[in-house]
Amino acid sequence: MSEIDGRFDRLTSLFLGDTHPIDAGETRYEAAVKKPLSESLITPLIAGNLPVMAHPWLTHVAARLREGPAALLRISADGIQCSLLETKGPAESEDKDFAAWLLRAAAMVRHWFVTPATNQAPEEIAVMDVQEVVIATGGDEAATVAAYQLVRRIVECARNNNRVPPLTPIAMVGCTNESAQDAISTISTAAQAFLQQPVPLAGTYQRLERTNVAQQAFFPICFSLTEIFQAIRAAEQTVEGSRRAQASRSVSPTNSTQPPLAQSSAQSSAQSSAQSSAQSSAHSGASIKQPLQVQMRPGSYAAIISGLWPVALRYPNNAEIEFATDNAGRLHVIAPVEQAASIRQAAAWAQRNASLIRLGFPGLASDPLPIVERIVFTDATQAVDWHHCGVRLDLVIRAQEKFVHVSLNDDRTLKP
Repeated sequence: MSEIDGRFDRLTSLFLGDTHPIDAGETRYEAAVKKPLSESLITPLIAGNLPVMAHPWLTHVAARLREGPAALLRISADGIQCSLLETKGPAESEDKDFAAWLLRAAAMVRHWFVTPATNQAPEEIAVMDVQEVVIATGGDEAATVAAYQLVRRIVECARNNNRVPPLTPIAMVGCTNESAQDAISTISTAAQAFLQQPVPLAGTYQRLERTNVAQQAFFPICFSLTEIFQAIRAAEQTVEGSRRAQASRSVSPTNSTQPPLAQSSAQSSAQSSAQSSAQSSAHSGASIKQPLQVQMRPGSYAAIISGLWPVALRYPNNAEIEFATDNAGRLHVIAPVEQAASIRQAAAWAQRNASLIRLGFPGLASDPLPIVERIVFTDATQAVDWHHCGVRLDLVIRAQEKFVHVSLNDDRTLKP
């Protein structure tokens, strides 16, 4: 039995005692990694206890969680329901093949949401290379407990498999802002106490609103979550390769001498090859191993550094700055070396707002709030010029399938 299960009674007390809602203006969710529009972001979207029907709420959240057009793929026992959100085109897709639909979608969207169907979805997601998992849930007490249990399953499974748990932002639907803040405060408090896992608020969606849904299609095929991710990436690579080829042909001096019929034939051949490639990747499933993507930036540095517990707090001027606390109640301000210029401003901001931050995280030390500044490196040679400058230096590297933390100095060697 899990150690967390043995302390479930303590979780129950969180619902019966006083809780302090987190200030919405200061803990507004920011994505773990902000990717430019040219790069895609594939995010699992899990349905918790939702009011009324789940599908309208999931569509509503997927269309508004990120800016720009998005695709929503819902996996069921019968097949895959696909929708393009906030895009132009007919309501129903004419594509009869899943690979062809993916190619069409990849040409229009950069944000993908995939909703799994099985009860083992949290465990399946936990061992995948994803940096965040969005959980959509209602704001009542039962939904709050269920959302926390989903977070716990993901975090525990990831750690049991020697992986860094993905960020688990919560999208609160069908409830008021006040109820959403109470619920996220309860979940965040429990996750900090039992899991040492930050749980930010993805957003509050009080009511269903009109969503532009286009290119809907249903494909009676059965793929696992991992196979869906592989098929999406294959489609994107095919579309990107086609774009580069077209750009190359447009600037090629010999392009103007190519007969129109030959151009049409080459384009048709490329499209047929692209569809075959995406379809082959989708149907091959787990039998084809994708090369390991070496990520130099984990979802959270604070979750990796030894002796720290991340707190669900974001610096409004720089989403890459993280915060954590330690056994002494100190607040640690953590920045990758690329964002080192912002660390002092973030520390000053935390000091000015110490009273408000302490409402959400009462375990912090009393005023004046002790703050420790930390800079994270992925290459130890970069830290040579930073020694003896009064800042803690941390090295985070990826060893095989997990991230490893190494302290480059300590409290005694901060200054000359």
